[in-house]
Amino acid sequence: MANEYEKYTSTFKQKVLEEYRPGIYGSGFKSLAKRFKIKGGHHLIMCWYRQWDGTVQSLNAKPRTGRPRTLTNEEVERYVLNFVETMNNQHKPVDYKMVQNHVEVSLNRKVAIATIKRYGRTECGITSRTTHEITTRDIDENHWIEIGEFRKFLQRISNDRLIFIDEIAIYGIMPPLRTLVAPGHQSFVIVDKPSAYAERFDFIGAINGSKPIACMTLTPVDRKAKDIQGVRKEVIHEWIIKSLAPAINRLNIDRVHLICDRSRAHNRAEMMQAFIMGKCKSVINVHYMPTASAKYISPLDNPIWHSFRETVRKQHPLTISNLPSILSRTFYSLSRDQIMNAYRKCAITYGTDVFYDQPFT
Repeated sequence: MANEYEKYTSTFKQKVLEEYRPGIYGSGFKSLAKRFKIKGGHHLIMCWYRQWDGTVQSLNAKPRTGRPRTLTNEEVERYVLNFVETMNNQHKPVDYKMVQNHVEVSLNRKVAIATIKRYGRTECGITSRTTHEITTRDIDENHWIEIGEFRKFLQRISNDRLIFIDEIAIYGIMPPLRTLVAPGHQSFVIVDKPSAYAERFDFIGAINGSKPIACMTLTPVDRKAKDIQGVRKEVIHEWIIKSLAPAINRLNIDRVHLICDRSRAHNRAEMMQAFIMGKCKSVINVHYMPTASAKYISPLDNPIWHSFRETVRKQHPLTISNLPSILSRTFYSLSRDQIMNAYRKCAITYGTDVFYDQPFT
């Protein structure tokens, strides 16, 4: 309400107080507050009256000193703002406890952390944000030159002729991350066993620029039967021959390029041989993405797998028997718009800036 009170000028206060007549009905503080519609009521007029000596000047607002500063403006900039900027430039995490320690060591005196937070928010504009992990490779210029060149190569090819394959691990126990909770209740979800001990299902998927093409689920039973720990070359080759090659033939698209990461399961020569064995002549080459670049180039690794996993979570409870069919059904339900947006986000759609998502540019 202080801001409301300050809108009354000294001249207006003088006019109100000149109407005051002690002991006369209709001229008291309450009546004046009602007549002049003063927010704050008669108590505010009484405050003016105690301050008034009959002149307008006596009703001028007095300067307010407020609380004394613990840190000067120069100290706030030097020891708070500059310290946070230095940590940001070094891409290191920083919190107000670290800032407080820096300030106290630099000034050799105690400063309350609440005071530092107030200065940080109001005077420096410092905010707290979610951290985003990057590696030294992510900020390496040569690495981004490789990514840019590979993206330019892909942009020269129609998206429908670019087929990406990738693998993802799905666990048999994946409850939804969020649930509605009524007042007085808690967000517990009963599961058969902790997620850390859940069986792992290896899922392989392939898409082009407009649709999901083929997929496969390697179950714990399959891994045990094949005596393997995860997806191996033999699994990929068998999947190509039995599923991927026939699916690509049904597309009726020639001069197809297969894009994958440099996993040991992806051997270019052996994969091309598998396509020949699967009687698929459309695939003319297998291309490896630059090392550690899948999150920037692969539509599967970047946006699609995240939404895919969250969609699977929402079909809780998952069981060993129903999970493979859920994975397959969810994958084939990917829409054209989802896939096209994923290709666009990975900057492999013609005309997209190949360096738009490079950090610190």
